[in-house]
Amino acid sequence: MSEAFLALWASTVRTIVPIIIGSVLGWFASANIPLDPEFEGKLNALLTLLLTTAYYVAVRLFETYISPKIGWLLGYAKSPDSYSADKPSKHEA
Repeated sequence: MSEAFLALWASTVRTIVPIIIGSVLGWFASANIPLDPEFEGKLNALLTLLLTTAYYVAVRLFETYISPKIGWLLGYAKSPDSYSADKPSKHEA
C-alpha cells in the first residue's frame, strides 16, 4: 500500500475511535438521568461532543509529551505523517 493511503487510513481511524468512545461515554453519562425526550437527544449530542474532544486532546497530549505508544488509545499508535512533528509534509518542500 502507498504511504499516502496508510496516512489516510491512520488519520481516519484516529478520528473515528474517539468519536465512538465519546458517544459511548456520553450515553453512559446520560443513561440514568430522567429527562424530557426532546432534551435528552440534545444533551447526549452535547456530552458526546465534549467527551470526544476531551478524550482526543488528552490522548494527543499524553502521546506527545509522555509516550508515542499512548497513541493506541486512538486506535493506531503512529501519528499520520500529515501532522507528525518529525517529518515535514511533501507540500512544504
